[in-house]
Amino acid sequence: MSIITVSGEMGSYRDELAEEICQRGNLECVDRRTLMDAVHGLVDISRDEHQLLAEQGPAMLDMGSKRRRVFAAFLELVVLQYAQLGGAVLVGRGANLLLRYVPGVLRVRTVAPLELRAQRISNTQGLDLDRARRLATAVDQQRRSYVGHVFGADWASALNYDLVLNMGRLSLEQAAITVLDLTAHAEYQPSAETKRILDGMVLGGRVRARLVEELDIHALEVECHQKVVRLGGYVATQDDQTLAEKLAGEVEGVEIVESSLEVSPSLMRFLP
Repeated sequence: MSIITVSGEMGSYRDELAEEICQRGNLECVDRRTLMDAVHGLVDISRDEHQLLAEQGPAMLDMGSKRRRVFAAFLELVVLQYAQLGGAVLVGRGANLLLRYVPGVLRVRTVAPLELRAQRISNTQGLDLDRARRLATAVDQQRRSYVGHVFGADWASALNYDLVLNMGRLSLEQAAITVLDLTAHAEYQPSAETKRILDGMVLGGRVRARLVEELDIHALEVECHQKVVRLGGYVATQDDQTLAEKLAGEVEGVEIVESSLEVSPSLMRFLP
């Protein structure tokens, strides 16, 4: 089953295209609301905070740093689990970069001229054109900042996508058919390698979520190869290091834990 990511500028029919693809391709649409509902109850933050984080990303809200890390870890895990199931269109959240090394994933971006986007936003949200233009610019900047903070990448770079669609010239039908036609090609069909990589990423995501929920760990790195988990990062005490290794080993599916966690109370004050 196809795995498609759709990113785009505000007002460029990103969400509408995702829905059109899902309807025509009988795929599940994993949008902001779906992700927010999936994460709600897993992280100890309010519904209002969830809404802000789901739209603007963990880097954009002034919260305790551990809570940002917990939210980001659970959000990443949910995205990976949907990708693992296949048959899904993942909207926004940097999914194109999260899955950039996974073969068989089609990464789509939508764009359109600013004035056209402002007109669409004005029509749908009842704003004057100037306010709509400012809103589109602000939201685009939020998305760019989120992707830059989390992935260290340029949200707008065409190199981070397989297909860039100008939704100022294409209809939703034309764009959706183009995307689905591409998914029929062998290079965009999930393979055994796709499954192997996603299984490892989901296992790593479970380990990451468990560790950041239970401990204060900075610059955490989790890599999984088959059932071997490798940990990197910084903790404040030897007890935290021992506990992290123990918790990772308790995650279902993990057989071996290899740790290069470092105890460094001084670095903990500076690292994100």
